[in-house]
Amino acid sequence: MSAELDHPPNVRPNHRIAFGLLITTLGGILYSFDLPLLKLAASDKWTMIFVRGLMLFLSITAVWYLTAKLTGRREAYIAGGTGLAVVATSTLANISYVAAAVETHTANVVFIIAFVPILTALFSRVFLKEKIHGYTWLAAMISVVGVAIIVVDSWQSEKYLGDILAFISACCTAASFTIVRYGGKNVATSLAMGSLLASLIAVAFFPVNLAGLLSPAGFSQTGLLWLCINGLIAIPLASILVSNGPRYLPAVDVSMFFMLETVLAPVWIWLLFGDAPSPAVTWGGLIIIVTLLIHSFWRWRNSSHIADISTRG
Repeated sequence: MSAELDHPPNVRPNHRIAFGLLITTLGGILYSFDLPLLKLAASDKWTMIFVRGLMLFLSITAVWYLTAKLTGRREAYIAGGTGLAVVATSTLANISYVAAAVETHTANVVFIIAFVPILTALFSRVFLKEKIHGYTWLAAMISVVGVAIIVVDSWQSEKYLGDILAFISACCTAASFTIVRYGGKNVATSLAMGSLLASLIAVAFFPVNLAGLLSPAGFSQTGLLWLCINGLIAIPLASILVSNGPRYLPAVDVSMFFMLETVLAPVWIWLLFGDAPSPAVTWGGLIIIVTLLIHSFWRWRNSSHIADISTRG
């Protein structure tokens, strides 16, 4: 496993696209296990932010170090300004995502995170001046309706704080995609540093009981096991795969693969915990999913347009 997924320079654009689709698909599937594993850990948000962030940092950094040793290539741990910007967005995304998972229903989180492609399109248009097709703007407006339905339902059930945190996480994720698209750098280690900063913020300013992490009366060993699977295996690998996606595909297309988490995570939660979303959240989520599926199908049918974009920068 490599923190940087290189591609031979003489490979044709359509093969680059296929490679990008492969790694982002695998990353999207792995991301779908994030929330279920956090739910299985069953702890308070600041303890989970601390443990998860520390494990993500250690695992991604270990891959970076081993890759450098095996290949003999010495790369900067933080890729300049691009890397620093991703550190900032990743730190906030880590904190807001885990907090959202605790503060609101799982379905609310994943449906709002599904808004990432639309936010990425908007950011790419504003900051990168990339052309956005009218169909994408239409998908954005319809998706806003779906998110609004979810948020209104949460206001009635007093779960709105979690929805706000999920939206902040979505904005930070979209910003990261846009930054990577602009800089074209490998930022997997920046994601590691963002995880570490989130962990340090949790332990420095919030109630994390370090002595009780292994205590059965506090943070259980079973909970620690689920976070180890999350922070040492599933999410580091997903982060490495997806963070390299914008090097082969437009940022908007990479962000579409968060739909896999949107579709699969509620299924895992339902199977494990029997936690079904409310009718309003279900309808709002369906609006988002169907809209993005249609939009993705349209983009796939117009793959030559994607190839034109993906060869730039």
